[in-house]
Amino acid sequence: MRIHIRRFGLAAILGVLGLVTTFAAPGATAAVTGVSVAAGPEGLRAGCAYTVTATVDVPPAEAGEITIINSGGSVPGNGDRLGQAEYHAGSGTATFSWTPEHTGRQNITAQQFTPGQYTSSKYIEVDVQGRGLDAGSSCLPLP
Repeated sequence: MRIHIRRFGLAAILGVLGLVTTFAAPGATAAVTGVSVAAGPEGLRAGCAYTVTATVDVPPAEAGEITIINSGGSVPGNGDRLGQAEYHAGSGTATFSWTPEHTGRQNITAQQFTPGQYTSSKYIEVDVQGRGLDAGSSCLPLP
């Protein structure tokens, strides 16, 4: 009987330690939960600036832990990093300024890293419909 109680007690202690370790691990559940691109009524145009927003459920500990890249699609620029993030703690978002260089379908991927390891990613497929002239608050479509 005593052996069973000791084994049960040891198993319970190990289980609790495992849970504590999991919940105490920094960034253990860090995840990108959304990606969006703020396009105007004219859609996305090469040559015009847009804001890309990545929503994360755990704030980054240091700069560079949230990145946005152009991944996939048939246009040049596959794998290019799109810029430096500005993190907004109040909303749990990181924003990036992106000026498309090429027309066509592209995947904009947000990635979150913890120091020394990849954590999660999410992407959105966008279609850059043509060229435009950046007029500051709007984009003028070019023929």
